[in-house]
Amino acid sequence: MSKIFLGYTSMSGRNEKIAENLKSYLEEKGAEVDLEQLVDADAFKLPEYDAVITVTYTYNDGDIPDEAQDFFEDLQDVDLAKTKFAVLGSSSKSHIHYGRAVDYFTMEMNSSNGDQVADSVKINEDPDDDDYARIHQLADYVLKSLI
Repeated sequence: MSKIFLGYTSMSGRNEKIAENLKSYLEEKGAEVDLEQLVDADAFKLPEYDAVITVTYTYNDGDIPDEAQDFFEDLQDVDLAKTKFAVLGSSSKSHIHYGRAVDYFTMEMNSSNGDQVADSVKINEDPDDDDYARIHQLADYVLKSLI
């Protein structure tokens, strides 16, 4: 059974809902999922997982959320050792820096020697059925990479 770390950060509850939906979907497919808020997560434990999925929002002027900052900075000192990963998150297309934190996490995890197995997914505000289809497709790519 594949063991997946699913870390999220959520201010409005939107990303928490996305992460919980993703957890249920992955578990239905037979994966073991550890769901954790990034503020409580230890980036140095990520290489112990078969895959890592990060769900984040973009704060203010395209910033990493404050509660994810320590986790993000720790990633710079973590060797993901080819750990499979994917990143997604919600933002608002009305912002000039739409989904930039998703991009930052994707770049950092690639720099940390991770193996990106799905294109990053950006969701405009609250997810609709099409967004959930894209989220589940990302999950399927992650699961397929673990076979």
